[in-house]
Amino acid sequence: MVQRALGGGLAALTLVFLAGCSSQPQLAREGSYDRPNTLFDPAQAIQQGWIPSTLTPGADDRRTDYGIASYQDRLSIRAEGQRSASALLLRTDFDAEDCPYLEWAWRVERLQENASLFERDLEDVAASILVIFGDPGSDVAPRAAPTLRYVWTTARVPEETIIDSPAQPGVMRSIVAQHGIESPLAWESERRDLMADYQAAFGRLPQDRVRAVALFTDNDHTQEPVMAHYGAARLLCRSG
Repeated sequence: MVQRALGGGLAALTLVFLAGCSSQPQLAREGSYDRPNTLFDPAQAIQQGWIPSTLTPGADDRRTDYGIASYQDRLSIRAEGQRSASALLLRTDFDAEDCPYLEWAWRVERLQENASLFERDLEDVAASILVIFGDPGSDVAPRAAPTLRYVWTTARVPEETIIDSPAQPGVMRSIVAQHGIESPLAWESERRDLMADYQAAFGRLPQDRVRAVALFTDNDHTQEPVMAHYGAARLLCRSG
């Protein structure tokens, strides 16, 4: 395995258990949405300008270790927890109505078995992709922009569960895309309908364009070992 550092220009709460669906929501659409548009790619990660970010106001300086990894000739953005909580953020700008489908591949080698998305003091996630609708601001001046977070977590939480984040209630809603580990070397491919997922999570359609995406792996709460790999992601947009 080859790895190198990725630089870049990167109390008790009432928890809302919003849904526990067995299948992904979809919106009916006319026309074709088959025009691919690369969102991010490990082969281009250094050039794409990822920005290290804490995402959460008041977070400490402990950073997750993000880098480029290669295993069996497949590149990934590797994330390894260092008893830390930080993200890689990539600025973008697209309308989810025109480009509603998001596809990506990822795998998790190790996850935090004691993590819980329902408890603020245990809200670690093995892997997640955040889709931020609106300007998230910066670490110095963060803004509360509505965020869909696709997560890979423990097997205890059913897939398609939607959870209001106890750390950022009303702002970040997590959708469980994968749970548990069948094989630490197995890649999983995802395809999500951003508009349908946003409506299911927030009860309305988005009012803003997608201004940023982020990769986020953390273990600051459980301090249990975690390692995840993120492959390429692309949008499927309206043709013509």
